[in-house]
Amino acid sequence: MKIHIKSNFVVPGLEDRESVDIDRSSMTLRQFLEELSTMSSTPIEYIRAGAKKLNPDDWEIDINDVPCDEHHEGLETLLKDGDTVTLKIVVFGGG
Repeated sequence: MKIHIKSNFVVPGLEDRESVDIDRSSMTLRQFLEELSTMSSTPIEYIRAGAKKLNPDDWEIDINDVPCDEHHEGLETLLKDGDTVTLKIVVFGGG
């Protein structure tokens, strides 16, 4: 299964790639984020263990340009071959 990735940062482990091939026929967004974390030499915690939702202070994640939290299943949304997952680090300004 091929999942396309967009982000506002360089995703560790995918420095020069815009998609990732996963040797599975189906997986949830949660499973994908866990798999993506293992591709980096320094794992990134995209979701906290046992979390039911994303921490909005850390990440915004969309599936095919629709925010994860707007999908009825949230992190348990099944991804399909060719889906695009967008990862954005939330940046807070201040002065």
